[in-house]
Amino acid sequence: MMTKRKPTSHRKPTSSSKKSAQSKWRSYLLFGLIGFFILSLFAGMAGFIGYEIAREKVSRDYYDQISAYRHEIDVLEDRVRILSMKLDEKAEQSTDRSFKVIPPTIHYPTASDHTQDRDRPKLAIIIDDVSFPSHVRAIRALPLHVTPSFFPPTKRHPKTPELAQQLQHYMIHLPMEAMHYNHPEDRTLTVTSSEAEMADMMDQLRDWFPRAHFINNHTGSRFTADRPSMEKFYHVAKRYGFVFIDSRTTAKTVVPALMRSYQEPYIARDVFLDNKADVNYIHTQLKKAVQIARTKGYAIAIAHPRRMTFKALASAQPILKGVDVVYIDELYKKIR
Repeated sequence: MMTKRKPTSHRKPTSSSKKSAQSKWRSYLLFGLIGFFILSLFAGMAGFIGYEIAREKVSRDYYDQISAYRHEIDVLEDRVRILSMKLDEKAEQSTDRSFKVIPPTIHYPTASDHTQDRDRPKLAIIIDDVSFPSHVRAIRALPLHVTPSFFPPTKRHPKTPELAQQLQHYMIHLPMEAMHYNHPEDRTLTVTSSEAEMADMMDQLRDWFPRAHFINNHTGSRFTADRPSMEKFYHVAKRYGFVFIDSRTTAKTVVPALMRSYQEPYIARDVFLDNKADVNYIHTQLKKAVQIARTKGYAIAIAHPRRMTFKALASAQPILKGVDVVYIDELYKKIR
């Protein structure tokens, strides 16, 4: 007779086995989180690197495009200058007229067509950058005695000596080295220019502009702040009968100290008239120049051959009632 087997009883899991299972799940979860974090980190780094590479490429492309645009602008500016020269030359009937070289004598003509009082304040207005026949025509049309300052001739403006010979009063706008300027004129004087190179330039200037007595600087913030360069220039310019007028393109100019050391009068720009192409602004600057002239007896203002500048000067008579607007050589007599 077979013995009846007792049914197998199911043992309840112990607390230790439960803890072991939970520990495994925690481990899996922890490893999963760590893996997810590492993958996210790598994905983030890959995305960042990709972004940086893309940004660098875009930046490089952007600057390349900007450089290309700047080059195109320079080319267009040159074309505009050339076209302007051609148009002006066609309008002028005497473009091929030769000019006679006159010995370098200092001439102080009287202002016969307007009345001056010896004791009234004097204001000289210099028009820089004069280069083309249209500039000369606009200057001649003004009801004021302004002094044009001509660039030396270059391929951009080759006719400046001939244009100057059409006028009785003029001076020379000589390019000098600047601290920060990317488009210097041809044959700009630099701090590395030798005395012989400066003398060669003065000799040519005397041939080109035989009646000129005054020179002012175009740019020149580096050159006029360099004492050795200005020492050389002062002696060479004086040898050729030139007087330097400081355009004051830098607060660090050494010209005042240089002139004091040689007991010469320091002649300099007091006001820039047209830093903004706005008639009201230019009139405000003219009022400042008039006030300076009333305070010290004279003043020098500098402007440029621009449409708004000529418009402002043409309508400035009420502002200028208290001063005599004179040519620079007439003002020099008062200073000297």
